[in-house]
Amino acid sequence: MNVDACVRLAVAAVPSDVRAGFIDDPLETMTGRLGLTVRAAPQLASARADGGFCDGMSFLDDGVILYRPTGNRRENFTLAHELGHYIVNTLDRVVDWLADNDDDGRVLETICDRFARELLLPTNVAAELVGRGPVRARHVLELYSATSASHPVCMIALAQQMRELGAIALIDRTTGEVTDASVRPDPELGWPKVIPWRGQRMPQGHHLLGLEEGTGRTERLTWHGTWGDEDFFIDAVGARNKIVCVFAATDIWTPGSAAPLISRDFDTRPHLRGTCCGRDFQVAGYPCPKCKKPFCPSCGLCPCQRSSAADALCDECFRLFRPHLLEGGLCVECR
Repeated sequence: MNVDACVRLAVAAVPSDVRAGFIDDPLETMTGRLGLTVRAAPQLASARADGGFCDGMSFLDDGVILYRPTGNRRENFTLAHELGHYIVNTLDRVVDWLADNDDDGRVLETICDRFARELLLPTNVAAELVGRGPVRARHVLELYSATSASHPVCMIALAQQMRELGAIALIDRTTGEVTDASVRPDPELGWPKVIPWRGQRMPQGHHLLGLEEGTGRTERLTWHGTWGDEDFFIDAVGARNKIVCVFAATDIWTPGSAAPLISRDFDTRPHLRGTCCGRDFQVAGYPCPKCKKPFCPSCGLCPCQRSSAADALCDECFRLFRPHLLEGGLCVECR
């Protein structure tokens, strides 16, 4: 059992008609079809202690779900996430597996986050939209219009449909900043050293930032990344406040194109996967020499460091112990 298996079990536990109804009207589906009590709670904070990414709270025994109204599609994700808590609580296999997991709170939040993404945007929906391909920038807007998913969730789903190195970026047309990005690494060589990523910027006055809403453009572009400059072929479309841009290593939009292959450098560090801070992650780097696990890109800790951080010092011998093994600040040997 792992996180992937837990997500599959949770999604499979939701009847197909309920999944279809949730995409159209999450709130009505939860109250009308599942009989849950769902209430808006503006006072809820926007963060969970276990690192989840939604603004909600569930009282599972009572079938009550509270959510913080945001007036945008974040609400849909929150409702789907809280429904994940409700569904997981009915699955004995998942509950038992979580009980044996040292980081059960964070892992549960990860499962519910991924359950929410799959519920809002099933994998097959993006695949059917793209068809035989290639992925185009307009697909992001079409997927957004056809589902209850946010732009970033749509981008993740479509990046998974790319067959070679590429990325999908959402660029603020006023500042030129990449506000969201989803990368499709090269199937053999992995991640390139230069790829569009959150926080990077397009130069002020760049012609793509002036792309009119609904207008598309395909061209070769030099991207100025943190570690250098690289050329990409791009397909872009203008939205109201954003530019959606699909980056590809080759000209996938011109059949029979004789465009030359672009030589690029790849990051040769090992790419490691892990789970921490309420999400799954993949990082380029070297593992902790002690536990052989990756360091979380959010908190910077590996599993053994997180475990040590949760320990407490004995006031007498100054050794580390689990908090429940200390009484009055003393370990069993010093009491």
